[in-house]
Amino acid sequence: MEFKKTTIKNKQDFKAFGQKRSKAQHLVEFVLFFPFLVGIIALLSEIGYGINAGIELNSALNRAVGAASSIYRNNNNSSYKDISKEIQDNTRKILASRKVPYSDTVKVQTFEVEDFTISVATYTYTYAFTLVNTFFGAIPDEFHFKSIVISNKALFLPNSYNITDTNLANDFTDYRNTAQQNEESPQT
Repeated sequence: MEFKKTTIKNKQDFKAFGQKRSKAQHLVEFVLFFPFLVGIIALLSEIGYGINAGIELNSALNRAVGAASSIYRNNNNSSYKDISKEIQDNTRKILASRKVPYSDTVKVQTFEVEDFTISVATYTYTYAFTLVNTFFGAIPDEFHFKSIVISNKALFLPNSYNITDTNLANDFTDYRNTAQQNEESPQT
């Protein structure tokens, strides 16, 4: 097979013809592909928003359970309905402060199983870009996230035992004296 030698005249003709055709072809391809590109970017951003909302829900529920346990440990007349409401309110406040959309859709249920307290939070996320459903019709209109925090039941029981500094100091002094006596006495 023989290759034809390109002359300057052939090269200029080819370049001029190919360049005009290439610009128009790129423009048409871009115009045809652009809606799909926008749809893919919107889908990826919605997935990112959804994952972020799920992570923030888990973090907010953990913090809310900790805050509720410190409040209700000092209260003798607390029911799980009160604790659940407090956790739900705190979770909503934390999500709202972190700019998570639809924080008012959070619902929390708290119940006791044997020696554990289980708090279950549900959150409904509705995606912001309606264009996503135009291109990807199989996507549901809203996503539901759940987060579960299992804690020891003792966190919510009233705590009335006061430890004073003098008690702690006496305990440590007694321990130190006992340790010194053990070091001084010969072991048999």
